[in-house]
Parts: sequence; structure tokens; C-alpha cells
Amino acid sequence: MNRRHFLRDALAGAVTLPRLAAAPRLAGALAGAATLGLGGCAGESKGPRRKLVYASGFSLAKSIDERLWLDFEKRVEAALPDNDVRLLIRGEAGPEEQMFGSLRRDRIQVAGGSFAGVAMLVPEIALLSAPFLFDSEQEVDFVMDRYMLGAFRELFGRIGLRLLHWTEIGWVNLYGKRPMWTPAAARGQRVRASASIASQAFVREIGADTITLPFSEVLPSLQTGLIDAGVTSVTMYALSGIPGEAPYYVLTRHTYDMGVMLASAEWYDGLSERERAVYALGLGGAESTRRAARDSVAALLRELPGRGVRIHDPSPQERATWRAAAWPSHRKLVRQIGGQAQRIYDTLLEGREAFARSRDAALAGTAAAAAPDDSAR
Repeated sequence: MNRRHFLRDALAGAVTLPRLAAAPRLAGALAGAATLGLGGCAGESKGPRRKLVYASGFSLAKSIDERLWLDFEKRVEAALPDNDVRLLIRGEAGPEEQMFGSLRRDRIQVAGGSFAGVAMLVPEIALLSAPFLFDSEQEVDFVMDRYMLGAFRELFGRIGLRLLHWTEIGWVNLYGKRPMWTPAAARGQRVRASASIASQAFVREIGADTITLPFSEVLPSLQTGLIDAGVTSVTMYALSGIPGEAPYYVLTRHTYDMGVMLASAEWYDGLSERERAVYALGLGGAESTRRAARDSVAALLRELPGRGVRIHDPSPQERATWRAAAWPSHRKLVRQIGGQAQRIYDTLLEGREAFARSRDAALAGTAAAAAPDDSAR
């Protein structure tokens, strides 16, 4: 029996007692009070560590995500010696919609995932991936931490989840078999979009044919000609084998991709104050994960030309052309999402305006400090 499939089915509640009897060694691996499929909540494990905690996400081997998850396990177990953290970071919990369902039922206690994956629970989060919403990492940090974190903690709280912090992925860009340095060059091309409605909106607005595929099908689709291009982050592009089939990469930076670190409210609210403080750091806290992820992305980007990738970094004027093509998607997304989308979008714009004011004030302060002091003459 495939152990990964067994664990996936257990999380879905599909493991029955006859199947457990037929797989005694796998049954032993799950025997900590049958926590996953049968018990449904964190339980007791044998040995000195008594509190069994399942933490789930998805990470590529040797990626920054994998390192952060492994660090999470070590940090929690060092700070809370009676906690036994079990990582499910290779897809054992199934696709994201299944994983988040298990989190809401407290079969998993902590989970990290993408905006696209969690949008089925909180649709408004898709707005955070709207094309050209942000122009810099500094703007991202300012708006997301000061204006969006509280708003989305409220929305996740309504469905029994605790939003611990944002996780970091980075800018999303456009890759292709041929150069597509302008929106005009993308028109009519078969471009893969992710499950995110914001990703699909970007591809549609630039005039390309939208092909929605899971990431696992991108490489064979490039090889067979089903798609000509696609959008993804630097990390996923560099580590997936895509450069060998689509060696042109334009840094559109049209979306700043992030994710969420969530906890089951039923489990988290029952922790002691000290335990909550440890788990609230998630993968190390927003600031720590940002630095690690951005350093990793910068290193991967430097390596790509040596692998035969031709990178194009648009000038401000070229990026303005991309922005003009994609910006109409914002209002369409607000209407499509509904719910609290308009309120969230208005708060986003408020945050952008506040960032612009703070930046202008900082520039004015710098200029004043650099000016000569005439009063001393």
C-alpha cells in the first residue's frame, strides 16, 4: 500500500478498520490515538512527547519552504518538549482544499497554503493577488501588515480558523517558449494560469488564451504544445524544470504571491498562553520568513542566466504598459467575488495611499536633512 495515499485517505476520513488491519505497519504509524482519520483532533502519543500536532503544507525538495517547515518542527519541539510535531509537507494531506477541510475539522492543527487554495473558504483573499496591486516589496509589507492582516484575521475567525501570519512566495512573472516582452506579444498565446481567479484575470486581460492547469501538468503541457507560456513565481519556475522548455522569463512582477499560516481555532484556543506564543510564530514570523524567502528568490534569479534563461526586466514605461492592460481586472474581480470584496478593496486602496504619503514624507525628511543649514552662517 502506498504510504502517501494511505495518509491522504486517513486525513480525509476514508481509512477504515479493515484497511488498518491489512496494513499493520502503516497502522502503527498512525496509531497515536488514531489522530488523523479516526480521532479527528490532536491526541496523545507514546513516549516522553505527549501532545501530537499535525502540521501540513506543500514544499518542493530543497526549497526555502522545506527549510522553514523543518525549522518550525525543531523550534516548536525545542520550546515545548512535550509536543510531537508531525510534518505532512509532501502532499500527504491531499490537495489544498482537502487539507484546509481537515484543518477546519481539527484533523490537522496547523497548515500553510496559498491564497488560491484558501480562496474557497475566504473568497475575498483573491483580491490580494489582483494584477499590479503593488509596486514594491516595501509597499507589500506596509499594506499587508497594517491594513490586511486584521481584516483577514476577522474573516478567517468566522470559519473557525486563526490566521497566524502571512507566508512569502514572491513576485509572479511570465515565462514562455518565445519572448513576450510586451502585452502585444502575448496576445493569442496559450498561457497557463493557476486556479486563482486573479491569475486567470491577468492572462485574460493581456489578450492571451487562458489555459487553467494544475502546476503538475505545466511541464508536459509545454512539451506537447498545449501551452506556450505561463505565470509563476521565481521559485516555482527555477526548481520545476520549466526553464528547459520555456527559457524566456519577463519580470512583469504583476502579482506579489503570498500565502497563509493557519491554525485550527478549536485547537489553538485551547493552548496555554505560552504554547500559543510559540505557535503564533508559525514558520518563524512574517519578518523572518520574508527575509529568508527574498534571499532565496534573489539567489535563484542570479542562477537562471547560467542555465540558459533569458531574463527581461521591463523599464518603468514598459511595466506601465503591462499595468494599463491588466488594471481593468480589479473592478471585475470585486464584482465576481462579492461578499466583503468591496470593503477589502477599498481598504487596500486606503493602505496604498497611506504608503504613498509615508514614502513622500520620508523623502521630504531626507531632502531636508541633506539641505545646508543657512542659520549657521
